[in-house]
Amino acid sequence: MDRARRNFVMSGLGLLALLSGTVVARTLFPGRSGVSFGGRRVSRWGCQYQNIDLGAVARSDLDLIVLDPIVEGKRLQIAPESPLRRKPGGARRLVLAYLSVGEAESYRPYWQTAWRTEPPPWLGPENSRWPGSFAVRYWHPAWQDLLLRREGALDGLIAAGFDGVFLDRVDAYGDWPGEGRRAKASMIALVQSITERLRAGTPKCLVIAQNAEPLLAEESYRQAIDAVSKESLLYNLRGPNLPNTPEDVAWSLGYLKQAQDAGLPVFAIEYLDEPALRTEALGRLTALGMAPFLGRRLLDTLPRA
Repeated sequence: MDRARRNFVMSGLGLLALLSGTVVARTLFPGRSGVSFGGRRVSRWGCQYQNIDLGAVARSDLDLIVLDPIVEGKRLQIAPESPLRRKPGGARRLVLAYLSVGEAESYRPYWQTAWRTEPPPWLGPENSRWPGSFAVRYWHPAWQDLLLRREGALDGLIAAGFDGVFLDRVDAYGDWPGEGRRAKASMIALVQSITERLRAGTPKCLVIAQNAEPLLAEESYRQAIDAVSKESLLYNLRGPNLPNTPEDVAWSLGYLKQAQDAGLPVFAIEYLDEPALRTEALGRLTALGMAPFLGRRLLDTLPRA
């Protein structure tokens, strides 16, 4: 283990030690206050990418929801007076659009059928775990043009009325080990370009980036995003409902603490079925100052927590 990683692990283990006492033991946590994000408090949030019932979303008490921008085969449009924007009591709800920046998806408007047999130079292999998703050389100008060009993917999402974007596969730099350090630098540059493009026309546009914890060590990256989302911090790296090793948790916490110290809110997603584990995860994540969401891996149901 190199010195930098060891320092992260040790600092994270200190946090774990604090959580191993009475805080973790609590099964009731009325102090679940969430995080400050987009000018409001967000405690209940989640993601849904399939089987979306817009009426159910509007009736929910969610402070923030991340939706796939395609619903029932059509691009979602959120009018200023849309009930999606308001909770039943009238409080404002934030609605963000999912966007993968490190993989291309064959069900997106930009996809061309011919790419399966004659792939463009930026298109990589299909993801065996998620059919229809393909690795991309995200530093390639043609891929970036799909995202950043006038009336491209980003412009379409903002024109549709979303409050911002939820960037997935930011950790795709790990797909290209041959690129060395350039892989991370290129991803940071892409995220910076995305944020600049979004805010050029919509200054209050929000950006959440998922996973990719090591990038949080870079100030330029932290300044390019408004929040970070972390999947499976506590469970599932070794199998469904199995706890992660203390070393793995501590490694991630070392970076996430840097984000929090810099004023970035942290959202946390755990995929858990067992009630006792769900209760424990909610308590631990809340105690860490994060906004937790417990969902199904397919993200095909309305978020409940």
